[in-house]
Amino acid sequence: MPKYLSLFKYTAEGTKGFLKDKAAGREAAVRKAVDSIGTKLEAFYWVSSGEYSGAAIVDMPDAAAGAAFIAMVESTGAFAEFKSIEILTASEFDRALAKSPAYRPPGA
Repeated sequence: MPKYLSLFKYTAEGTKGFLKDKAAGREAAVRKAVDSIGTKLEAFYWVSSGEYSGAAIVDMPDAAAGAAFIAMVESTGAFAEFKSIEILTASEFDRALAKSPAYRPPGA
């Protein structure tokens, strides 16, 4: 099952909701949301300072679940920024490196 690292930053309105719900309340809401589309929240972290408000690692069964998750998040308007990046284990990356695509760079 592909894993995605999601990084997010709240808007001012999203931050107001976060302060009202508290960290545990928001994590519970995210767990419920991802469960409802057949995905699994593996980890959820808050960032105390810096560019992002928090990060999550989510198992996605397929691209459709990933698209549903991103659309659900972005539709709320609570996020100034939301990035979702597929992440690989060392063995998964080594399998990728073992492949030899037949590619010719431009101009070569």
